[in-house]
Amino acid sequence: MSECGGRGGGGGNNSEDAEDEGGGPKGSGSLSPAGAAASLEGRIRRGLRGASLMARQRPELLCGAVALGCALLFALKFTCSRAKDVIIPAKPPVSFFSSRSPVLDLFQGQLDYADHVRQDSEVVVLFFYAPWCGQSIAARAEIEQAASRLSDQVLFVAINCWWNQGKCRKQKHFFYFPVIHLYHRSFGPIEYKGPMSAVYIEKFVRRAMKPLLYIPSQSALLDFLSSYEVPVFLIACSQGFSLARTGLFVLSEF
Repeated sequence: MSECGGRGGGGGNNSEDAEDEGGGPKGSGSLSPAGAAASLEGRIRRGLRGASLMARQRPELLCGAVALGCALLFALKFTCSRAKDVIIPAKPPVSFFSSRSPVLDLFQGQLDYADHVRQDSEVVVLFFYAPWCGQSIAARAEIEQAASRLSDQVLFVAINCWWNQGKCRKQKHFFYFPVIHLYHRSFGPIEYKGPMSAVYIEKFVRRAMKPLLYIPSQSALLDFLSSYEVPVFLIACSQGFSLARTGLFVLSEF
């Protein structure tokens, strides 16, 4: 029965060859570690002697091999040194809205400028977008439409919050786009979470522009309560809290 790595075949006339190659007499089985090391060392020595003999007989081959090795090393070093130049920096951002748009487009992510213009306006809507985002692209026309209807009362500002060199990207950490924040001079920000439709955005902004609703009678109050689920009340009375004597101001929900 044969064995894995078993004995080699052959007659008794090659015992010397077996001793030379295996480091032991024939019939000793597979090579021992010492015999394998001695065999490998012998092969390396024979190879070196052959290379030395060839170099003495034909020195031009040795010179050619050395020159070829140097050329390969130089080419490899040059390729590695040029590898960093292959990385192309990102192109600077471009305008997301047209120059004729009623929306102020801060396409370089100038969040500090947005904060500056916000101080001079009663109501400001900030539209944070990523130029590659399909939802941002789809909402662009809706934002422009709402801004056109409210341009005389509300400032709409769009900010590219994706460019890595912009302040918006460095200071804000949004997990989705687009994001709409509304700032009133008295409060804010309020995030808009409704549909990205001009009609709903305009309705949201108009409610924020007039957060107080005057209710003159009890019947009007009952009608209001039937329309809103969680209203917030602010009672303004000069003589007690009697609804018969004075009206009721109600903070409408956004």
